[in-house]
Amino acid sequence: MGRMATFTTDDVIAAGVRIGLADLTMQAVAEALGVTTAAVYRHVRSRAALDSLIGEAVLDGLVLTDDPALPTAGHLVRFAGQLRDFTRAHPGSAEYLQRLFPRGRSGIRLLEQQIGFLAGRGYDPAAATVLSSAIATITLGLAVADEARAARARLDPLGDEEATRAARDAMAASPLIQAALAGIPPHTGDDYFALLLTSAAEGLVAHLPPGHPVTSPALGKDH
Repeated sequence: MGRMATFTTDDVIAAGVRIGLADLTMQAVAEALGVTTAAVYRHVRSRAALDSLIGEAVLDGLVLTDDPALPTAGHLVRFAGQLRDFTRAHPGSAEYLQRLFPRGRSGIRLLEQQIGFLAGRGYDPAAATVLSSAIATITLGLAVADEARAARARLDPLGDEEATRAARDAMAASPLIQAALAGIPPHTGDDYFALLLTSAAEGLVAHLPPGHPVTSPALGKDH
């Protein structure tokens, strides 16, 4: 492995983005640059700092868009879909967003965008932040769970198949569950996501309509 004579923080960022958040380590960056891990530490003081540096660079590629004609609930569902598409395209980004947000300029930009979009629908910054955070929490939780299932399936495909068969056999033994499943029409994961996020968005807007301040502890209307 050849050694780079010199490298910059921008080189670290470029290498980290190529590696991706899901596989990001100091060692992986050092190998990509052809240097020692100690050399990387001279540019990035800790693993957490590397995580933030690369995470913010990845997030820089997320551009939220708004359709002003959509009502608030429709906008929130659209926001969830954009967030879901981005995290699917950038493995590890959902967990990065879930742990602590915002951490830097890219995260702040995204939150400010959402506050601006919801301001146009009659929400003050506090209420806009609560609504956006609630939708993001649901979306990112589903994304992280999907990534974890996919990772388990890759690590142990036979075990995953056996577990799936065992679960299906267990449900087949229950007439009540079989009757319940028979009443559910064919659907995809996207259909389920749309149902869940639409219901959540409509419920949130009903609880916290435009023009109402955020209250505590209910984080919604006074009752």
